[in-house]
Amino acid sequence: MIRSTDLDSFVCCAVCSKIIPPPPSNATFDRIREYKPFRTRYYTHRDILEIGASIQQEERERKEAEIQESIEKMKAELWSQAEQYKEDAVDKALTEATANYNAFVQDLKLKLEKEVKEVVRKAKAEMKEYMEEEQRRETEATEQRMAHKLRCALLECAKEKMQAVAEARKQEREMALSEAAMQHRKHIEQLKEESMLAEELYRKTIEQLSKGKCNEMNVALSVKQKENQIEMEKQMKELQTVHLEELEKVMITLRTAEGQVKALEQKLERMRAWKDSLETEIQATRQAFQKYIDATFPNLSPGQADFILPLRTTFEPKDIPKEAEGNDDECKRPTTESMRVTAMSKQHFK
Repeated sequence: MIRSTDLDSFVCCAVCSKIIPPPPSNATFDRIREYKPFRTRYYTHRDILEIGASIQQEERERKEAEIQESIEKMKAELWSQAEQYKEDAVDKALTEATANYNAFVQDLKLKLEKEVKEVVRKAKAEMKEYMEEEQRRETEATEQRMAHKLRCALLECAKEKMQAVAEARKQEREMALSEAAMQHRKHIEQLKEESMLAEELYRKTIEQLSKGKCNEMNVALSVKQKENQIEMEKQMKELQTVHLEELEKVMITLRTAEGQVKALEQKLERMRAWKDSLETEIQATRQAFQKYIDATFPNLSPGQADFILPLRTTFEPKDIPKEAEGNDDECKRPTTESMRVTAMSKQHFK
């Protein structure tokens, strides 16, 4: 099997798989000229390889020819199918083109008909507008001519009217001036008479008003005095009522306070009686207990049993008034008393 395409290195055969080196160069070949078996073997293998290569080349050419023939057949079939597809596509395209052309022609006809109708309608409308505009212009021109004539006639009438009015005003002004002069004279005389009458009437009115105002002021003063007197009486009555109510409240409060004071005094008396009874009972109890100690422990020395009955002070309230102190002097008892309290002897405790 050839390893490379340049035939420089190859194997001997498929059995030994021995790699044969490339042929030696001319210089080397001269030195190994006498080694004939190597040369013979080299050329033999080379011939074998050439034969194998030629066989492979023929096989390759045959396969290529078969492949080329198959390709030609496929090309022919494809070309025939393509021609068939082409004819079908051309027929279909012609049919579609014909249908599209007919539809386009129909649409174009409809569109042209619509455009023609629209153009005719627009032309009629424009013609109508043009006729109306011409008629309007003629009417306006006629109206303007009539207005101009009427304006001229009115101007002439106005001029004549102004002249007539000016003449009439002039005549009226002259008549009015003469009449005004006469009225002025009459008015001056009338004013003089009226001024004299007004002065007399003014004096009389002033006198009457002064008298009436004096009477009104006197009446108002008397009424005001009466109202003030009535108001003062009302206020005095209200003050008396308020004073009586406050006095009644104070008396009620005073009576309530007196009742509370009496109740407190009674309570205080009861507490004093209870205190006296307690003091008496305590003194009796101490005396009895002292007698018991004296009888039970006669040998105790003084001071040994003071822890049993310590000295006691009686309760004296601090807030008792001085008047009550005089009444309580009779009920007082000695607060302290010297009591002999003995203690048990050490032998007895043992």
